[in-house]
Amino acid sequence: MSGSLQRSGSLSLAVAVSRVLGLLREALFSRLVGAGALADAYSVAFRIPNLLRDLLAEGALSSAFVPTFTAALVQEDRARADQLANLTLAVLLLVTGGLTLLGVVFADDLVRLMTAGWSPAKLADAAALTRIMMPLLALVSVGAVWTGMLNAQRHFLAPAYAPALFNVISVLCGAGLWIAGAGGMWAVTAWSIGTLAAGVVQSFYLLPPLWRLGYRPRLALRGAWRHPGVRRIGRMMLPAVVGVAAIQVNIFVNTRFAASLGDGPVAQLEYAFRIFYLPIGMFGVALATIATTQLSEEAARGDRSGLVQKTGESLSALWLLTAASTVGLVVLAEPIVSLIYEGGRFTAADTTAVAAILRAYALGLVPYSMVKIVAPAFYATDRPRLPLLASLAAIAATIAFNAGFYRQLGAPGLALGTSLGALVNVGLLRLFFARKVGPLARPGRVRELAWLLLANAVMGGALYAAWTGAALGLTKLALPGPLATLALALALLLIVGLGFLVYVSVLQLARFPGIDSLARLPRSLWRRIRRRPPAT
Repeated sequence: MSGSLQRSGSLSLAVAVSRVLGLLREALFSRLVGAGALADAYSVAFRIPNLLRDLLAEGALSSAFVPTFTAALVQEDRARADQLANLTLAVLLLVTGGLTLLGVVFADDLVRLMTAGWSPAKLADAAALTRIMMPLLALVSVGAVWTGMLNAQRHFLAPAYAPALFNVISVLCGAGLWIAGAGGMWAVTAWSIGTLAAGVVQSFYLLPPLWRLGYRPRLALRGAWRHPGVRRIGRMMLPAVVGVAAIQVNIFVNTRFAASLGDGPVAQLEYAFRIFYLPIGMFGVALATIATTQLSEEAARGDRSGLVQKTGESLSALWLLTAASTVGLVVLAEPIVSLIYEGGRFTAADTTAVAAILRAYALGLVPYSMVKIVAPAFYATDRPRLPLLASLAAIAATIAFNAGFYRQLGAPGLALGTSLGALVNVGLLRLFFARKVGPLARPGRVRELAWLLLANAVMGGALYAAWTGAALGLTKLALPGPLATLALALALLLIVGLGFLVYVSVLQLARFPGIDSLARLPRSLWRRIRRRPPAT
């Protein structure tokens, strides 16, 4: 497990940079637009191409392309692997280009499909923004293929930093709008154009490192349909599209339910999800990216015991990191939301609403992250139907829960339904893994879970006590706007540092596997921050 933590350190830092910039982007957006009708319209418009992107480009393609490209590298040679990548890219651009055109033409119908009870003006705003951002689907498809190629060759940092460039462009656009005092539909339209430009930069940033590895992009469809690698990718992607669709379908269902609750809930869910995804990106995605490459290599060699071992190591490291993140988000939800979003058109009432949603999302942090590690093992071993079944069960559980309780529980109930779906998904994946690949349980696991529970309980108590005291102090100080924000940021930084020390200290008493690597992680990340990132 300590090896998994060490290998993911640089990648976690890169992802953390991107996620922090993403939160800065959302902070600017929340202050420009707030959490009302216009924010709802942008959230739906941005979600439409991203829903298709996650299904076709990043989700299903990553699951099917990385094992196939890795097998071509291991069993054939680089020239054959690059040819496979170019053929895949050409086919994917043909498909996503067609879907982009359809999205532009039928934007009004797509918005109506995803919403309920919106006024004609609100629908028209969302459709106009959708037409601007639809080309993101084709752009990110290019980036998804190039990301898979780099990850398969263990060049993880360039793909991890690419989203940071997306966020940098967006932040610069938002800062310009804030300085200009822009607002209303004009500001959201300009923001949408900036989002599209950021997508161009993000995708083509990946080409130079691939060029240095000898890759040359050559788009051609001749022979694509007969190529065994492309056929394998297509065969695996078909069930994978549904297999990775659980979260996307949950988002779609949540959007429609939330839209019927009035102005605000759609944007509130989006704001909460952005914070929720920070620890997933830092820990779950970082560990899953490395694990996917490792599992693909073990599967290509036919080493099933190695595959089981690598999966178990990654899951243990994930538990160590994300369990603590869950407790932190639940206890500190309100001050975190206030620090990031509150100000301008985003009110204290919006903070309370988003914090309640964030707590419900946080309950699904561990299972949500686990899916990203366990599911790739089935694609690496040519068993894509098993994650498909798990995802379908998760979709059914989420829809049933949300349909039954969203009126009573509101937007937090929709987030809770997503967490429930992730729990069903990973529960079935673990069951299938034990039966078809190998048992993940190992001696001493019960003891480890008991110590994790104790450490998180002690840390949660420390965080609650520290924040209670800090909140009283900040209230008495009654500092003006910018100073109050700075004081809140400093207080949260100290409280999170305290929680980390308490958590690590409890687990060090138990000599918990991997805890020494976690204890050294802040120092290691600081050294990486101080020196220039290694070339990819």
